[in-house]
Amino acid sequence: MSAVSQDPMSANPGILKLDLAIRGAALDDSLQSREDLFRVPPARSAVARSLDLILPGNVLVSAPVGEAFTQDSPYKLIAENDRFYLQSNGERAEVRIVAPPGYYAMKTRSGIPMWRVGRSYGPYLAINPAKRCGFSQTGSECQFCDSSTQGSDRDEPIPVDDVIDTVRAAFADGAIDFVYLHMGYVDSDDAGVQSIEPYVRAIKRNFDTLVAVQLQPPRENRWIDYIYAIGVDAISYSVQIHDAAILETLCSGRSQQVGRDRYYEALRHAATIFPNGTVWSDLIIGLEPVESTLAGIDALVEMGVLPVLSVFRPLDDTQLRDHPMPSSEDVAPVFAYMFERVRQAGINMNWVRDLSFAVTPFEARFFSDPNALDGGLGSLYRSKIGNLAVRNLSRLRRRLRVRKVNDSYGSSGL
Repeated sequence: MSAVSQDPMSANPGILKLDLAIRGAALDDSLQSREDLFRVPPARSAVARSLDLILPGNVLVSAPVGEAFTQDSPYKLIAENDRFYLQSNGERAEVRIVAPPGYYAMKTRSGIPMWRVGRSYGPYLAINPAKRCGFSQTGSECQFCDSSTQGSDRDEPIPVDDVIDTVRAAFADGAIDFVYLHMGYVDSDDAGVQSIEPYVRAIKRNFDTLVAVQLQPPRENRWIDYIYAIGVDAISYSVQIHDAAILETLCSGRSQQVGRDRYYEALRHAATIFPNGTVWSDLIIGLEPVESTLAGIDALVEMGVLPVLSVFRPLDDTQLRDHPMPSSEDVAPVFAYMFERVRQAGINMNWVRDLSFAVTPFEARFFSDPNALDGGLGSLYRSKIGNLAVRNLSRLRRRLRVRKVNDSYGSSGL
């Protein structure tokens, strides 16, 4: 039994988020007809896959609700008029449900439903503008991959204008604070940097916003310098699994076509280019021994990269749908360890935070010391004035960096 199931409405929202991420929540009959609350319109799927919940302490979690394993969850989500509660073992706590934003019902100028272009998760708009992932095309996709997020049903990239339409509508709707672009494997030297460049430039030209990007590592580091120069504010090359043998077994494409060492090489270089705390990599808890995940955290922190921990979920439409889930008791110490390592290394925790689908080092403080971080700094980064200051600082730093690189090329006669 997990720490949270003993006290399901614990005052520690970090532990509650972890247990919900692992166990999900069953839907009470009072929610079965509330299609307005589901993250994906019913036209795509009759079953809601997850709901974004805001827990006590304003902690955001994406709680599975439509998978087979959630039917046995000790948590039940119930509705009473316009108020919502998590209930477990006779106790309950009030939560807020992040309903789908209004732009989900709109279409782009070419007629594409905007929810197919980009989906909001907490403070960010996630867009995969590319066609299907190169790993899936060669049958080497990651076995935990949820193909619905990888553009697998798309033969051509989304037009730039349609992406801009969606971003504009999401901002007008008040649904997001920044944009997150991601795409699967591209078999080229730049790993898709030039493919994503038109979207980055168009977003930066039309909106005063931060842009984060997640790609596979390019074959040459110069493309990392290039993607920073075109306006990307934060970058991720997610190794997912630190153990090389398990990575080969579960992610043959990542292992064979990129290589684990290349992920770390690219991350190390990116950490010398991007601002402190804006280079991150995901590690999945539950697919490798805890000791290996701890070693992965060490490897990332030592090179100045922010680790982000995602909890494995046996999603119904993946190859690992029957894989056992981790337990809260086994993995909770890993989050405390991550927080302490990041804090000791002096890596900024405020750039990458408030993710519904994963636990960032900022949230991992709940597993170590709930009062460890100064609340004022966090509030600054979440305010409109704070966001403006961060964007201005990011632009200034990029201009200085790009100028330095250009001067270097000029003096060398290249």
